Amino acid sequence: MMKSRTLALSLLVLASLPAVAAEKFDYKSMAKQQAGNYAAEKLNLPTAATAGAKVYFPTLKDGDTVSSPVIVVFGLTAMGIAPAGTQLEGTGHHHLLIDDPTVDYTLPLPMTDQIKHFGKGQTEAALTLKPGKHTLQLVFGDWKHQSFNPSVQSEKITITVK
Repeated sequence: MMKSRTLALSLLVLASLPAVAAEKFDYKSMAKQQAGNYAAEKLNLPTAATAGAKVYFPTLKDGDTVSSPVIVVFGLTAMGIAPAGTQLEGTGHHHLLIDDPTVDYTLPLPMTDQIKHFGKGQTEAALTLKPGKHTLQLVFGDWKHQSFNPSVQSEKITITVK
């Protein structure tokens, strides 16, 4: 008698699992999202920028003379910060272009000595720069390190490191 009750209860629980899973997970929507992500990544489809979004340097201005290491603070309006790979509407992460690298904005930004990625959501960096003139520009990137459309980028500034 006890075995039959246990078996009946077990079957009842197992029978209810798909219904619970179906309520928690919308598999069709998840599949659509995954397919969309795959296409966006493989076809380099840009993510739409939030209207009015801007990036800027709140503590540096064009023509400043600074000492190394240079503390560079990243300013942002009308969007939020999220780590790379995180797909939340209206969010992204910073990239810093140093000394005017060639960039193809239709592709994810490469990681080089001149293109610094801040994919953990950092909002400032300490840069060790050689003495002399250097250009800096911020580019805000989406979950796949690609520039938004329209591009959210700062004005290019020139600083002198003494």
